[in-house]
Amino acid sequence: MASTESNGVKILLVEDDRALAITISNLLRVKGYDVTHAGDGATGIQKAFEINPDLILCDISMNEISGYDVFNVLKESSATAMIPFVFLTAKSELKDIRFGMQLGADDYIVKPFEYDELLTSIATRLHKAEAHRKANEEKFIALSMIAPYGIFIYQGDTFIETNPSLSSTLGYSRNEFLGMGFADIITGKDKSTAIDKISRCLRGFEKDIHIRFNVNHKDGEVLSVELYGIVGLKVKGKSSMLGTLIVSRPDVIQEQDLEGISINEIEEFEKAIDMLAGTRSYISTELVNKLISVFRDNEAVKEKPIEEIVSFSERELEVLSFVCMGLSTKEIADKMFISSRTVEKHRANLMTKINAKNIIEVIIYAVKNKLIDL
Repeated sequence: MASTESNGVKILLVEDDRALAITISNLLRVKGYDVTHAGDGATGIQKAFEINPDLILCDISMNEISGYDVFNVLKESSATAMIPFVFLTAKSELKDIRFGMQLGADDYIVKPFEYDELLTSIATRLHKAEAHRKANEEKFIALSMIAPYGIFIYQGDTFIETNPSLSSTLGYSRNEFLGMGFADIITGKDKSTAIDKISRCLRGFEKDIHIRFNVNHKDGEVLSVELYGIVGLKVKGKSSMLGTLIVSRPDVIQEQDLEGISINEIEEFEKAIDMLAGTRSYISTELVNKLISVFRDNEAVKEKPIEEIVSFSERELEVLSFVCMGLSTKEIADKMFISSRTVEKHRANLMTKINAKNIIEVIIYAVKNKLIDL
C-alpha cells in the first residue's frame, strides 16, 4: 500500500517487546500510518475501544493477558468485531498458527519476519476490509432507498447524500439537497441551538444526537421534525453524520419530549448504521464477563498508578448495571420507570465524567475500580 493510501489509517500495535514495538512503529509511520502502541494486553483492549483503529497488530505471548485474550474480548463487541486483526508471534508451530486462525484472526505473522511481509499483510487486510465496507454501504443505500423515513449523510455543513423519503418529506429534490445544509432548512428560532448541537456531534463531542426542531418545507410550510444522528462514518476520509429525519406526530409533541420516534424505529436504524459504520456498541453479558476476567483483580492492572476515582450517582450506576446485563435502552427505561431519553442522558453523563468515547470504556473503568457489583 502506497503511503498516499495509508495516510490517516490508524493501526493499533499491541506488543510488550518495547524495542520491537519502536522499530515496527517507526517503519509504519514512515509509510504514512498513524500508529498507537500498547505495551500490554489490558492497555491494548482499552486503546482499541478508545481510538477505533483500522487494523490491529497483536503479539500473542504477553504476561497476564495474552494476544488470544485481547482477540476474544474485541471480537465480542460490535464496536471492534470487524477490525482486521493480525497476530504477531515467535511461535512457529503449526498448531499455534491453526489455533489463531481458527479463532478468526485475519492473519498470523511469525517472528522474525521481513518487513515487506508485514507491510503486504497490512495492505491486504485493509483492502479486504474496505471491500467489505463498500459491500455494506451498497446494502445500506439499497435499504435507504425504500425506507419510509428520511435518511441523510451530512459532512461539514452540507448534505452529501439523501434518500427519496427525505425529498418527499421536505419537497426538495436530491440534487437540491446536495447543495444545502441544515442552516438552509431549520427555522430561525431553532436554528442556532440545533446547528450548535449538530456541529458538536460532528466534531466528536457527542457520538450521537436526538433532537427536535422546526424546518421549512420547500412550499413554505413549517414542519416539526426529529433528527436522530450518529457520527463515525468516514466519507472520502472525513468524518460524517449518518442520520434520519422524521416528521413528529402532533399527539406526542411536548417541550423537551423526544419520544416521537418509536424505539423500534431507532433500534432498526441503529442496526442499519452498524452495517455501514459499526459505531454502536451493543453490550452482551459474554462481553462483560470477558472484561471482568481481564480487568478485575488483574495484577498487571493493579500495579499501575490509580488516578482519583470518579464517583457515579446511584441512578447512573443502576443504569450501568442494566447495560452490563445486556438490556436495551427501552428495557432499562421500563425497569426504571423512566423515559428512554433519560436513560440515554445517564449513559452520556457516565461517559462525560471519565472522558470516555463509548459505554464500554465506562464498563472497563467501573470493573477496574469495583464500582459495580457484577
